Amino acid sequence: MDLIKIKDTIIANEFLIETTFQLEKDFLNIGVNFDIQKPVQNYKQLFSVASKLVNILNELDSKRILNLLYRIDLPEYKVQSEMQISSLTFLELLAELIVKKEIQKVIIKNYYSKPENQ
Repeated sequence: MDLIKIKDTIIANEFLIETTFQLEKDFLNIGVNFDIQKPVQNYKQLFSVASKLVNILNELDSKRILNLLYRIDLPEYKVQSEMQISSLTFLELLAELIVKKEIQKVIIKNYYSKPENQ
């Protein structure tokens, strides 16, 4: 799954509801409530909430961030390589990569849930 397809999905707001639920589930699995006002209007809102939570976790318990990255299968080398080309701060980039990884998971689940793709 490439980032271009994910970027197109973000622009079109496809799978917005499913991605919100996936974020809520994975954050809850590390003991953090991904509290977002519904209905979610766009991905920018998801990035904003994720960014706030990543910042809070960084201040209070950075081990939970590592736990989340492990849980959603976001490898350290991916974070490091993206950091080399990004103009975002480390925590902003981390939040963006978390949301994009969750979008990717939703896209893949959706693709393989169709009988013709099995």
